[in-house]
Amino acid sequence: MTIPWYEPQMTGDEVVYLKDALDRNFINDGPLTQEFEAKIANFIGVGHAVAVPSGTTALALGLMSTGIGQGDEVIVPNFTFIATANAVRLAGAEPVLVDIDTTDFNISVPSVRSAITKRTKAIIAVDVNGRGANYIELEPLCKEFGLRLFCDSAEALGSMYAGRMLGTFGDAAAFSFSANKTLTTGQGGMLVTNNEELAVRARQIKDQGRLKRGSGGDDLHPTRGFNFKFTDLQAAVGLAQFRKLPERIERARKRDALYGELLAGCPELAFPKSSGKDGAVLQWTDVLVSDRPELITRLEMNRMGTRAFWFPLNSQKPYLGQVGKFPVSEKVSARGLWLPSYFEISQQEIEAVVNVVRSYFEG
Repeated sequence: MTIPWYEPQMTGDEVVYLKDALDRNFINDGPLTQEFEAKIANFIGVGHAVAVPSGTTALALGLMSTGIGQGDEVIVPNFTFIATANAVRLAGAEPVLVDIDTTDFNISVPSVRSAITKRTKAIIAVDVNGRGANYIELEPLCKEFGLRLFCDSAEALGSMYAGRMLGTFGDAAAFSFSANKTLTTGQGGMLVTNNEELAVRARQIKDQGRLKRGSGGDDLHPTRGFNFKFTDLQAAVGLAQFRKLPERIERARKRDALYGELLAGCPELAFPKSSGKDGAVLQWTDVLVSDRPELITRLEMNRMGTRAFWFPLNSQKPYLGQVGKFPVSEKVSARGLWLPSYFEISQQEIEAVVNVVRSYFEG
């Protein structure tokens, strides 16, 4: 028996939706994309959603839509997938790295405050693995210094913080629909916001600076833009996937509750805390362990998939920084592990994973 770490899962209805898109003979960014945007906006509870090719593009588009670019600094957590910092560079700005909290691996508010300079224009908070960042403190902090707040909610679709859906905080938020997300379109992303002016500007930048869809000929382009369009083929897959979203969220909650119950008290293993993060839905089950390489080997010997946490950004060549300047993110990165978390994982499979983990540490 092989237990995968994660894998995309089709619902069976994608073919029906794709046939509809092909029958319409409109496979570019069109009516199905608009329908998909509306469903995501309604689900999150925001006024606007703009579909784009990736979560990275969505973050960059948010920055560009507020005029952030050359010469500006954007504060980014040192512990995140590298796309967060890359999006800042894509917008022309410079990412400034700060450390994270020990409890939930999200951006440290005191570290943010100490990193603010005259060039700082925005903060990107990352909702790591579906755990909301400390928006109760981040929003007032941004107001105090006149900063924009963007939320990298790539892993947080359906998750909540302080009684609100993630994606409703700050100026705008970005979601990802890549293959290992709760809802996938293969690749794809969504910028969501309640700021109408930001949304209008985002749609212009997304479509070569046009105010409305053109012919590709004698169109007016009153401002600079790019080709960040989605396609109705992707939207067709997304609409089929969307129907399974509530079920997948519920399964994730049950998965994490069972792991938590069965691994409680396991030596050399700890779960991240979600204090105050009511309604958090984890993308994957994550733990901190000692002797991670050996545990990964033991799991792989038993045909159980895992994934180690990201390297800290300051250790990646494009963002090399001072060693020891980010002690929390460096420690978390070295110990963190995602356990098998795929959609259809059964109780029997979770029990098998737990048995391997417990036998390794207790033995």
